[in-house]
Amino acid sequence: MGIENGSAKTKDNAVEIKSIPIKSARISNSSIKEMKIQRASMTIERSMHSGPLPAPETLAMYEKICPGLADRIVSMAENQSSHRQEIEKIAVKSGARDSLCGIICGFLIGIATIIVGYLLGVKGHTVSSSIIGTGGIVGLVSVFVYGTRSRRRERENKSK
Repeated sequence: MGIENGSAKTKDNAVEIKSIPIKSARISNSSIKEMKIQRASMTIERSMHSGPLPAPETLAMYEKICPGLADRIVSMAENQSSHRQEIEKIAVKSGARDSLCGIICGFLIGIATIIVGYLLGVKGHTVSSSIIGTGGIVGLVSVFVYGTRSRRRERENKSK
């Protein structure tokens, strides 16, 4: 067991602290004040910005770094906005076109089944005529009812 600086090490390297006598010293009030632990405080400020352009303060910093950069950033955001609006117009127009094509095709298929059912009835095939004609009418009615319900749900969801 070796003794170093008032501590003793045992076989398993554990450290035992021994007390060492210290000469008494006089401590003044000023040194007590210095010994007190001072509290540190920190304020964290967080700001958040959302939008196509950076916050005005950030834009001003960009402008300081590289003159004209803020104008280029604003121009880029304007171009992106115009592009997005054009894409949305195309998507809305194609959706309306697809919807109209679907209605026309469904109507033609329904009319074709009714005509085929009528012709089969004239030829004497009453059972198959009834099945095909009824299927055509039910198909037309169900498509229009389903379309009306889905449009109503869509309007209700948009209003929420």
